[in-house]
Amino acid sequence: MEEMHELTPAEKWERATLADNFIFCKVMTANPDLCKELLELLLNIKIERIEIPVAERSFKVDYDSKGIRFDVYVKDGTGRCFDIEIQTTNRTNLAKRARYYQGLMDVDSLVSGADYSELNESYVIFLCMEDAFGNGLPVYDFHQVCKQDSEVLLNDGTHKVFFNASKYDKMPTESLREFFKFLNGLNAASDFTDQLEQKVRYAKTNAQWRHRFMTWEQEMRIQVKEKSEQLAKTIAKEMAAEKVEETAKKLLAEKIAPEVVAKCTGLSLEQVKKLANG
Repeated sequence: MEEMHELTPAEKWERATLADNFIFCKVMTANPDLCKELLELLLNIKIERIEIPVAERSFKVDYDSKGIRFDVYVKDGTGRCFDIEIQTTNRTNLAKRARYYQGLMDVDSLVSGADYSELNESYVIFLCMEDAFGNGLPVYDFHQVCKQDSEVLLNDGTHKVFFNASKYDKMPTESLREFFKFLNGLNAASDFTDQLEQKVRYAKTNAQWRHRFMTWEQEMRIQVKEKSEQLAKTIAKEMAAEKVEETAKKLLAEKIAPEVVAKCTGLSLEQVKKLANG
């Protein structure tokens, strides 16, 4: 049986499709007309024009806050804001991420001293390769409604939409079905997906983008390794602490004075007394 190996950054680049965050970002950034068409397709709205998308737009409220980077962040001619995210893995915190992203978009759109009524309408869109909520729906479109009367809408101008690419055949329109077939790496037949395929091919020939992708992949590997090492150290430390506490409990059970137990185990006297009373 052939042993599986982790793909190198170069191999990942060769296999990357539009479903890869990096490729998606580059294609949409370099082709605002396609980005506009995609938004119209996803949201079933008309957009007159969009500003040139900001690639991997970084947001940070202040120095101490958690900074995040959007895949594609776009504004249209009326000030409406759109964040499009590609989600290749099934993560349980997508709803909280959407909430946080929307808050950052609000901060970005409201200039200092402006009235809240000037907040722009905003959309956070997740293109998920798996079902984010597990209910088998192709689209999950969330709006704020009153619990006591569902006819009463909050109308705060925020929209959170999650697409389930695995249900591409259940999408509400033929255009969406073809797009999500393409996103899944399947043969699609529409003018839009043909254009996307051409742009993805072009992106893969860009030497500068290839270099940036492989540099980014290498940095991600280092981060993952560092996090794994830190987690292993934390677990080892916790296990060692548990063993020390078990030893202290046994000594206390033998009626050995807490002061002596503390000296023998390295625990503080307060910790030993807590174990004795626990």
